[in-house]
Amino acid sequence: MIGLENRCKNCSQHLLLNQKYCHACGQKSDTHRINFHFLLHEVQHGILHVHSGIVFTIRELFTRPGHMLREYLDGRRKQHFPPLLFVLVMGSVCALIQFFLKHKTEAKSDHTLTTNLSKTEIANYIDFKGLIAYFEHIFEWLGGHLAFTILLMLPIAALAFFLGFRKYRYNYPEWLVILLFLAGQCLTFYVPFIFLSHFAGNFNFLFFVLCWAFVTFSLIQLFNSRGKWYVFLRACWSLFLSYLFSVIYIIFAILLITAVGILLYGYDNIIPKIMNKL
Repeated sequence: MIGLENRCKNCSQHLLLNQKYCHACGQKSDTHRINFHFLLHEVQHGILHVHSGIVFTIRELFTRPGHMLREYLDGRRKQHFPPLLFVLVMGSVCALIQFFLKHKTEAKSDHTLTTNLSKTEIANYIDFKGLIAYFEHIFEWLGGHLAFTILLMLPIAALAFFLGFRKYRYNYPEWLVILLFLAGQCLTFYVPFIFLSHFAGNFNFLFFVLCWAFVTFSLIQLFNSRGKWYVFLRACWSLFLSYLFSVIYIIFAILLITAVGILLYGYDNIIPKIMNKL
């Protein structure tokens, strides 16, 4: 008869005598009572191992990014940090640094604009003060959550690069992964620029130029079987498509946000009045 010590304590699956992990659920077979040694090991494993994965991924992205991307797409993924989590972690690091460096100043609303709008006929239907505060809150949130802002734009950029490099073998989801890693690369590169911009002035233009240089170099290395100038021109074309799609995407998003804002801050008689005007 097989005792409890020969079963997985998580799923009760039968285990072999020297089996270290359960073949059904993957839990370690030598689980012990929780003590300080267990907690110390969990902290060490949870922090240091993850940190090692991030460090390895960052090093690869700045030394051999194209080769690293190709290897990851071909299946060599064990040592690398997950791309989505990588962007979220690096975006959170940037947000924390910006939060601690930011001077705590009260946001100043454009009272002149509000006053002028309040004199128009449409002010009888919309609370412009609340609507402007609504827009300020959204843009402030997007500015303070850089990772989420990037994630909102990445599907559009991935579509642009998928179309720009459509003759290559990578599909749309693979381009999402490529751009997630490249976005994490740019966020990592953004960290010193946060300090530089805070203490020495605005260097955002230099940051964007260097980011584009890193992305182009990564793509040239990724498609190293083709000519460098051919890949460069493809990258430029993809960038143009990305900006074009982004403008359309942003206009649609602004219209949607405006419509929601009007419904939230419009007075009760706004919809009947609009319907009568139509």
